[in-house]
Amino acid sequence: MVRSGVAVSGRRRSVVRLFGHRGHRTVGANVTGRLAGLLDGRRPPGVYRWRSRSHPSALRRELARIGWGGYPLPGYEVTDGGRFLDACAAALAFPTWFGHSWTALGACLADLTWLPGEGHVVLWERYGSLADADGTAWRRAYEILVRASAERVRDGAPPLYVLLRGPGPDRSPVDEEPIPILPAALVSPDPAPPAGLS
Repeated sequence: MVRSGVAVSGRRRSVVRLFGHRGHRTVGANVTGRLAGLLDGRRPPGVYRWRSRSHPSALRRELARIGWGGYPLPGYEVTDGGRFLDACAAALAFPTWFGHSWTALGACLADLTWLPGEGHVVLWERYGSLADADGTAWRRAYEILVRASAERVRDGAPPLYVLLRGPGPDRSPVDEEPIPILPAALVSPDPAPPAGLS
């Protein structure tokens, strides 16, 4: 099923194309609209809050179709630093040399050469579980994720995005700045209004 609609924002008209069921917005046939800003470079690599109900396996399939890796991180089990390190090691298939420390986590995230793909997206479900249970570990985890994403950009490595989904803090534990949110859907400018609209 394909539906088109017109979104009007002030004086600017935009067209949003919807494929599939009502709650699922996609760009073309491959990538959800919410991820398009990441994959086309409009959003820099980093940590974002993501308000999507997409199933993690659907996300992985969509990313795989375009040569990216998608890695779900089940946050409901992550309630302390040790469990966070274990969850990252399992989700991202860390090599045996991973030392189960914060320093080793940063080194592995900045490397990721053992993973194929033109880019990497970690979907951290229920990230608030760690923030609620262990604020110190939440701060360290957030800080390392942001730093590793930036190091990868500096080193010219494939980008790393971390999407935080579910209930949790909306501000960085490091500097109290708002954690950026991905837009609800990709809205592209329409060069001409659809017929019947002026």
